[in-house]
Amino acid sequence: MLKVLRLARRLAVGGVIVAGALSGPALAAETLKIGVVGGLTGPGAAWGLAIDAGAKIAAAEINAKGGLSIGGKPHTVEVVSYDDQYKAASAVTAVNRLIDQDEVKFILGPIGSASLLAIKPITERNKVILLSNTYTAKALENTGYVFRVLPTTQEYNASFIDWLKTNRPAIRSVALLSPNDETGWNSQKVQTEAYGKAGFTIAAAELFERQQTDFRAVLTRILASKPDAIELDTTPPPTAGLVVRQARELGFSGQFTKFGGVNVAEIVKGAGAENAEGMLGYFAADPDSKEWAWLQTEYAKHHPNEMSDFTFFFYDAAKLLLAAIGRAGTATDTDAVRAQIEQGAPFDTLLGKAFWGGKAAYGIDHQLVTPSFLGEIQKGKGKVIARLAAQ
Repeated sequence: MLKVLRLARRLAVGGVIVAGALSGPALAAETLKIGVVGGLTGPGAAWGLAIDAGAKIAAAEINAKGGLSIGGKPHTVEVVSYDDQYKAASAVTAVNRLIDQDEVKFILGPIGSASLLAIKPITERNKVILLSNTYTAKALENTGYVFRVLPTTQEYNASFIDWLKTNRPAIRSVALLSPNDETGWNSQKVQTEAYGKAGFTIAAAELFERQQTDFRAVLTRILASKPDAIELDTTPPPTAGLVVRQARELGFSGQFTKFGGVNVAEIVKGAGAENAEGMLGYFAADPDSKEWAWLQTEYAKHHPNEMSDFTFFFYDAAKLLLAAIGRAGTATDTDAVRAQIEQGAPFDTLLGKAFWGGKAAYGIDHQLVTPSFLGEIQKGKGKVIARLAAQ
């Protein structure tokens, strides 16, 4: 993580801007700018850097082939990235600059729910297409231009918890620990309902501040409830590692689950391999697959840290966006591009077939549905132990 932070500081310009990078050689006279907003520094950096790298890898592929043809004219794809530091105010600053100064019509990110809800009125008003990930159900409420490009706990939690009930029958009670913000409020609500519906007892439900590093007080309260498992939900991976280490030091010997997303390297770095052994979590992809190996190689061309599996989603999101722009034949009419995004499914992705869903849950089919992987940390590495169908 220190390498990532040093890299981000070297790239920083004027506080929140991290990178305005041309992803590939200048191959065409005209340029298409794609924006990225995400936490490129701090506890959520692994996820924010996944957005940045995913977009740049997809752009580099297009540029290597001569650029993106839009209305018969080749365009070089340029990725302009800003660090929102996982903060709503910084996200607003970044989006306003992307729209007003960079004249961007298409943005990938952000990750944080608070950031998404802060910028959504701006992007909707300006008809800017947003390919995002946030776990709040409000992301897709009353929206026309927001698409969520990876599944949330709402989409896969029931399958994961059913697996847990069948394969770990000794686990009957679960304590929940989530961030004290829009992301955590929504995800903890989803977790509470899903575990309760499956027959688990919710022993405790606690929230923490994102800047927090000492969890002994909250863990003491949790451990007093004697849970069989602690669900770390949408806790950022570096923070999750600290929680695991401190819980083990306080004597907790039970199961850890993290169905809100895992970055194995970051968790193991914070917790230690022995403490993290056996943690179950949501994996976006199989770390042993050839697709992972290829994407990790490409990722390393942009960032020195261990790749988050969220890179898969934003690489695929950038690909489907660029394809839709090409089919629409315009880089300015976002209504035409939106129609092509909606009509382009099913999509061929690195993970297999994906399609749009979400109408029943959110009122609009702007939720990308993909296969999900249940993984376990074994000897400091992530291993997929079950593949669950898209729902």
